[in-house]
Amino acid sequence: MRPALLLLVALGCGCGDGAPAEGADADEASVPLLETGGADATDASTDAASDAPRPVCDARTFGAKGDGKTRDTKALQAAIDACSPGTVVLRGGTFLTGMLRLRSDLVLSIDKTATLKGTQDDADYPSTSPPTSNTQLLNCRKALLYAEGVHDLTLEGGGTIDGNGNTPKWIGPSKVHPEATRPMAIYTVLSRNVTIHHLKVVNAAMWGVVSLEDDDLSIHDLVVDTPLSGNRDGIDVVDCHRVRIENVTITSEDDSICLKSGVDRGVHDVVVKNARVKSFIANALKMGTASYGAFANVTFEDVTVESADKAAMAVESVDGAAISDIVFRRITFKDVGSPFFVILGDRGSTPLGSVRRVGTVNGVRFEDIVGTSTRYTWGSPISGTKTKDGVVHPLQNLAFTNVVVTSKGGLGKVPGDPPEYAGQYPDPNLWGDLPAYNYFLRHVDGVTFTGGSTKTSSGDARKAMETRDVTGLVVK
Repeated sequence: MRPALLLLVALGCGCGDGAPAEGADADEASVPLLETGGADATDASTDAASDAPRPVCDARTFGAKGDGKTRDTKALQAAIDACSPGTVVLRGGTFLTGMLRLRSDLVLSIDKTATLKGTQDDADYPSTSPPTSNTQLLNCRKALLYAEGVHDLTLEGGGTIDGNGNTPKWIGPSKVHPEATRPMAIYTVLSRNVTIHHLKVVNAAMWGVVSLEDDDLSIHDLVVDTPLSGNRDGIDVVDCHRVRIENVTITSEDDSICLKSGVDRGVHDVVVKNARVKSFIANALKMGTASYGAFANVTFEDVTVESADKAAMAVESVDGAAISDIVFRRITFKDVGSPFFVILGDRGSTPLGSVRRVGTVNGVRFEDIVGTSTRYTWGSPISGTKTKDGVVHPLQNLAFTNVVVTSKGGLGKVPGDPPEYAGQYPDPNLWGDLPAYNYFLRHVDGVTFTGGSTKTSSGDARKAMETRDVTGLVVK
C-alpha cells in the first residue's frame, strides 16, 4: 500500500478502528475509493499534520447504500464526523437522510450522479437552538443540512439536494404548517468561510438556502427551485457580513433573494450579481421584512427578474433598521406586481432584550433599470412614515438614473391618498391602487430622477408620479 493510502486509513477514511461498517466488507472499510496523493508521509516534518493530504472519503465506505430507500443518515453522519478535515463524496445514487450536522474544515461533495434526499419523517429533523436571540429563530429551527459555529465549510459537486418537501403535511399556508416545523434544505449559523456552489437545491420543505449570522459567505453557480406552497424562499441572508452571491438561478414560491435582520448585528457588504429570479407569490429582490439591524453597502447588479407577484425590488425598514448605501444596477424585469417598493415604518418587532425604534433609509440608488410590464395597477409605493405621535421619519437621498418602466395602467379615475403605514405586513399592495401609476412618493427628503422614462401599456387617469411631503426633488 502506498504511503498516501496508509495515511488516509490512519485519518479515519475506513469505518473506525479498521472495522467495516454494517453492509461493507473489510476491503471497502480499509481503503477509500478516492485518493488524495501528496508527499510521502515518511518525509513529514514537525508540522506534518498541517501539510498532510486531506482525506477523501466515499460515503459508501461508511455503509451508505445510496439506493433511495435505505435511510443513510447514520452512515453519512459517520463519514462527516470521521473525515473532517477532509472531503466526503456522494456519487452514483440517491442518499436518503434526515438532518446531517456539518463540521469545520469539511468539503461535502455531491457528485453530479448523486442526490442527497431528505426523508419526510418529522422525527428525522430535531429542532436546533443556536446561541442567538435572532427573531428569525421563530421560523428557522429544522434543516436537512445544518452547520452551527463552523468554519471553512464547502458544499459542492454538481449534484442535487432534494428536500423532498412535496408532502401534504408540509404544504399549505404557514398558519397551518408553520415554518419552524418544516426543514430548510441548507442552514448555516454563526459560521465563517462558507462556500456553496455548483449544486441544485430543489423542493425544500421550507426556505431553500439560509445563512444566519455568518461571515465571509460565497454562494455561486447554484440553482434553487422551491416552488411548493407554504412560504418557501429561495436564498435568505440573515445578519451576515461579507457576502457574495453570483451566477444563481432562483425559482421560489415566496421571496427569491431576501436579506433579513433579526438582531442588531445587521447585514453588511453584500454583492448579488448575475442572477435570474422568479417568485410566484412574493418579491424578487428584497431587504426585509425582518429589519432590525442595519443594512449597509449592498449591491444587486446584472439581475433578470422573470416574474414576481409583488415587487421586483423591495427595501423595507419596518423594525428599526438603518438602511444605507444600497444600489440596484442593471436590473431588467417583466411581469411583476410593482417595480419598486421602499418603505420606512414602525412595526414594533424587536429581538429579545432590545429596544423598539424607528429606522432610517438613506442612500438608495436605482441605476440602468428596464422594466417592460407589470401585472397590476398598484404603482410603486415609496414612503417614509409619520408615527402616531406625529413625528415624520422621511426617506433620504434616493436616486433613479436611466430607469425605463412600462406599467400596466388602465385606471379610469385617480384613487385617494393612502393612509400612513400602521404596522401591517409590508408588501407593495398594502394600499392597493395608488394616486400615481408608477411613483408615489411620500415623506422623502432628497430624490433625483436622471434620464429614463415611464409610460403605461394602456391609458390611465393618473400621472406617472405624485408627491406628498417631498423636499429636494430634482428631475433632470
